[in-house]
Amino acid sequence: MSDDTPPIRSIEEVHGCYRTGTVRGVGNWSETRVHASSSGGGGYLHNGSGHVSAPTVSVSSTSTEVLRFFMEYDDEDEEEVTIKGGGFAVREGQRVSVIRVSSRPNWGYNIAYYNHKTGTAYAPDYRLAWPLDKKPSRKPALFAAILIATIGSFALSFLGPVIALGVFVWGLHAYGQKMRGYRELTAAVRRKADDMLAEAKAGHARSRGPAAIEEVSVGG
Repeated sequence: MSDDTPPIRSIEEVHGCYRTGTVRGVGNWSETRVHASSSGGGGYLHNGSGHVSAPTVSVSSTSTEVLRFFMEYDDEDEEEVTIKGGGFAVREGQRVSVIRVSSRPNWGYNIAYYNHKTGTAYAPDYRLAWPLDKKPSRKPALFAAILIATIGSFALSFLGPVIALGVFVWGLHAYGQKMRGYRELTAAVRRKADDMLAEAKAGHARSRGPAAIEEVSVGG
């Protein structure tokens, strides 16, 4: 996706689309990361005597499953797909639909996948935030309150903390409003993704012919 695509800022800007293609070049492996930390240690020495303790070292590792494959679309376009953390599986030659959402029609971030052979979907919640602006933060309100309290303590010892408290309360209120809007946009992206998944399933059934449509209809 192009980096100049603006983030979604209103429900009216939520656009979705999907592309269906064939899976090629499947690869699976695990990425392992080693984490090390130390604590403690130290001591003292004086005239050749004293006590020195060694630091405590702890080592841990985490493994992440990685799935990588290529989508070969019907217009001969190709796209590389990488999914980390598991939750989705494909095999060579299977048909998969890629669900995209962004502020531009017929464009978007890949936020969901559907395997038509296995009937499984991959649509993790963390991908819903990709087309949106950054998640609101409480930090600006807290920083403004601390700054005003610090300045006020030199100018007006009594009014400084009072004004700072008012700024902090106002900041929390503004943060709450932004968070409500952010959650509404996230829910709208989820609804659009679900709609596109349903359209992808129906489109795949139509492409397989009347017998497939009848099978899907009877099976629910």
